Amino acid sequence: MPNTTLTRATIAAVAALTVGACASPPEEATSPGGRSRPGSDLAAEAGSTEVEGPEPRLVVSDADSGRVAVLDLATAEALRSFEFDNPVRLTTVKDRYAFAVDGTGGAVHVVDAGAWTIDHGDHTHSYTKDPVELGVLEGDGPGHVIEGDDKVATFFDGDGVARVIDFAALRKDSIDVGTVARADAPHHGVALPIADGFVVSHSAATGTGTLEFHTADGAVPQRFDTACSNLNGAAVSDTQVLGACEDGLLLATAGDGTWTSEKVAYPAGIGAATRPTALRGHPELPLHVATAGPATTNDGLLVFDARTRGWTHVRTPDRALDVALAGDGRSVFAVLADGTFRVYDAQSGTETESSRVLAHPYDPSGAAATPPVIVVGGTRAYVSDPASKSVAEIDFRDNARVARTLDVGVAASTLGVVGL
Repeated sequence: MPNTTLTRATIAAVAALTVGACASPPEEATSPGGRSRPGSDLAAEAGSTEVEGPEPRLVVSDADSGRVAVLDLATAEALRSFEFDNPVRLTTVKDRYAFAVDGTGGAVHVVDAGAWTIDHGDHTHSYTKDPVELGVLEGDGPGHVIEGDDKVATFFDGDGVARVIDFAALRKDSIDVGTVARADAPHHGVALPIADGFVVSHSAATGTGTLEFHTADGAVPQRFDTACSNLNGAAVSDTQVLGACEDGLLLATAGDGTWTSEKVAYPAGIGAATRPTALRGHPELPLHVATAGPATTNDGLLVFDARTRGWTHVRTPDRALDVALAGDGRSVFAVLADGTFRVYDAQSGTETESSRVLAHPYDPSGAAATPPVIVVGGTRAYVSDPASKSVAEIDFRDNARVARTLDVGVAASTLGVVGL
């Protein structure tokens, strides 16, 4: 596989973004001390520098070593490395921050990866600063992180408490919790910021849980009638929350001050061993994608369209280890156990391109091995190869070409891209 370096100019061109002057809206007001480009009337945050175009960064976590590293994608240079206990999951938030979840204790470390772009419609402003840890959110038991509605919520299973941070606080280098939402009891659950409130999972002794809507002041005006047993996997769009339940997908929709909820059955042949347990998508798109079950029992991938309530079940040539959705919603990407990266049409499920990205096939029966993962940033997809401690950068618009291979020095368990 070729090993090449993209210049900053190339990345800016690929992103197809231009920088211009504009007025700064109130929510983007910043403190003095940053460096704006000549002619720009948008103040830069303290410690940041406005740059000509997006300078994206790759965030890599390795649960075994406890390392979270931030790399400059133009030069592949490691900018900063953080040492945490067991960062098994990494959630990128607002295309700038990384929330690293400790897999053994109750902690979520919040990192400002130091690259971001502000979109003003006809032009953008891009900034960089040194990566820094903003702090840690403490809880009891495993944590889960969900972004939505200009907020990010962390839910801790061991205490059933969600701690919610507004993006305005993050922009001020603060992780001050603005709202605390409490479930009825500790359980494997989730909190989803939406509609100026939070949808929080509700535990039940029978295992047949429900979801309820909490307002910011702590009131619970509505509990959804639709049960969701063994919730495992959730997502937020502009007006909907989705929960992957044991017997189908719960879809709750906000409108006119009230919520409606329904259960959408999984496709024929999808059962307990092949149901989705994680949902991937983009808030502005109606599509969500998932692997059809974990690697050991996988049966391809699933695409759900919230507009039609329809599923597309794609049976892949080998077991799908991870999936992702293109930003325009047209393509679905998967890394398979045979070591290939596959591109599928999101509507028909037809395979359109493929390339080899792993040095060796992945054995799903090897429970101790770290599986490959995918993340999408702009017009590139990034696939980790933990066995070779590398990440493949793929130009999925050019026949799924492997543009370069990055030596990241760790067995990446999760990836994130920021700055676009």
